[in-house]
Amino acid sequence: MKIRNLNGLTDSDYWKSLINIGLTKLLVLKVLSTGSNHGYGVLKELESITSGCCVPTFGTIYPILKELTKNGYADVKEDTQLKGAQKRRVYTLTPLGVEAYEVALEAWRSTIPYIYKAIENDDLLFLKDIKMRLMKK
Repeated sequence: MKIRNLNGLTDSDYWKSLINIGLTKLLVLKVLSTGSNHGYGVLKELESITSGCCVPTFGTIYPILKELTKNGYADVKEDTQLKGAQKRRVYTLTPLGVEAYEVALEAWRSTIPYIYKAIENDDLLFLKDIKMRLMKK
């Protein structure tokens, strides 16, 4: 994923793209952990579950899916049920992929409290802000 550098460190899109880079693989694993899906479906599901906050591009999704397949974390099959349309490649996590998702999720869960603490200096206002933002979407 390409990092946007519109105005550098003063541009919120720059920071969002950095965060997006770090989360994309985890979020792809998350989507596939709920069931088989094709690239466009993964993208749309990411858009839905993140309320549009962390939506990667096709140029990011497909290399991740290819990497997951190449390294044995996902299997891929062509969807032959489509009539008059291109066949879709449908990805399914393997047991190794499910394990990778669980390890990634635990790594995220064990890290995020310390990120909150570092950013907010033990002030829980950040958690209240998160709740308010999620209620708006």
